[in-house]
Amino acid sequence: MSKLGKISFLFAGISLVCMSIIRYILGEWVPFCWLALGLTVFFIAAGMVKDRAFFKEFFTMKTTKEGMSMGVLIVLLIAVLGIVNYLGVKYYKTWDFSTSQTNTLSPQSIQIVKSLDSDMKVLFFYKKGVEGNEENRRLFRELIKKYQDASSKIQLDFVEVNERPDLSKEYGVDKGSGVVFLDYKGRRNRIEKIDEQEFTSALVKVTREKNKTIYFTVGHGEKDLNEAREGLGLGSLKVMLENNRYTVKELALAQNPKIPADADVIVVAGPSQGFQDFEIGALEQYLKTGGSLFLAMKTQTNTGLEKLLAKLGLVLENNNVMNLVDTVMGRGVNQGPTMGVIFSEENKITKSFGRNEITLFRNPQGIKTANVGQGMVVEDLVKTGPNAVAFKTLQITGEPPEGTYTLVSEVTGHFPGAAADAKPFSVIVAGDVDFMANQMLYQNLNRDLILNSVAALAKEESLISITPKEAQATQLLLTETKFAIFLFAFIIPLPLILLGTSIGIWVRRRNA
Repeated sequence: MSKLGKISFLFAGISLVCMSIIRYILGEWVPFCWLALGLTVFFIAAGMVKDRAFFKEFFTMKTTKEGMSMGVLIVLLIAVLGIVNYLGVKYYKTWDFSTSQTNTLSPQSIQIVKSLDSDMKVLFFYKKGVEGNEENRRLFRELIKKYQDASSKIQLDFVEVNERPDLSKEYGVDKGSGVVFLDYKGRRNRIEKIDEQEFTSALVKVTREKNKTIYFTVGHGEKDLNEAREGLGLGSLKVMLENNRYTVKELALAQNPKIPADADVIVVAGPSQGFQDFEIGALEQYLKTGGSLFLAMKTQTNTGLEKLLAKLGLVLENNNVMNLVDTVMGRGVNQGPTMGVIFSEENKITKSFGRNEITLFRNPQGIKTANVGQGMVVEDLVKTGPNAVAFKTLQITGEPPEGTYTLVSEVTGHFPGAAADAKPFSVIVAGDVDFMANQMLYQNLNRDLILNSVAALAKEESLISITPKEAQATQLLLTETKFAIFLFAFIIPLPLILLGTSIGIWVRRRNA
């Protein structure tokens, strides 16, 4: 190559570097960049014209042709790998080989996320330096990845509280321990627990266009819905329902014995005074048209609702169910909360409850089934274990027989006297009201029991807790015959074959 040709290529390189530096510093394309690009092309062309004989000879050499062929193959290979990676990122498929499918979303979650018709923002608020935040972010990213695999409309963004104080203030975030907000079409929901059950429930809430309305009856000594300080009030329950995007209202049937048209669920929470016949008639008419009713009944009270329960095939025992416990002094009666430990494995309300989990009740009464009418089905949702006894009063006297007592039941079907084309009603009856009061609402499974019950009554099964998936160990069970075959067919011959092959290759190469 001539000296002038080398200088031309040097100037071409300098022009190209100048163009790149200016473009990087200014952050945009300016007219000078065109000048530098033009000079680069000019000097390259000038160098090639000056030494055209050299380049002609170079490109006709055998080594050059072979090298260029190899270069083309490398370029093609890189291009193919690039296309494969691009398609793999844009269109991908995952397989879950775990026994319990712990790495796969439930069909319920997949169905909901695929129904999104607009982008949904998921904001994870955190604060640098807070212990456990990095692990929470990793776990949450893995969880959201499963949802993003099902839909491209879920957009995840991590927000540092101190770096974005405006956004933190807008969402009301005052701590950085991993608070998550879902924002869909202006509807927001907050979650603080990283698992599929909580995220899918929040997803349902933000996609729900119309809030469900729950009415609590008043005027019969029911628990105070607005009492947030006393342990036996229902203030925490009201806040929890409202946070789940339910509209909570009071219903005075004595003043207006008519069920509002927007009532999705009626709740009677621990009345201590009697209902008038016209009030009971209004509730019965509501059930005839396919209504949903939740009754939480105190023991040792006569409210008049016993007649309604009799038509449903249920009888309140008006006793006090307690658990027996083994102590160092012998067997005794546990006068603390009564535990419900047996749950219906088929009912959508309780099928997600674990075998070793419990619900807690305060002096509950048992519920019996008797004379269930045609077209109705009664199902026991929560029962005590076999080590339970019942006393007529809180004075523990005598030795009643041990047994299992039903504490919560569900009745579904068509109410007596309903029209042939009427919708089926749903009633849940609990032999206690304090399990959903402020003091006990968040103990063990109480919260899940009341939320799942309300979701079922409001016909929002998608809000009911998703059955948690537990990792299961894969066991390999071999009989003596199978183990012998495995030992003599694989374990012993395979290393010998590999050793013999290695020795043979070594000897052959040594004598070559």
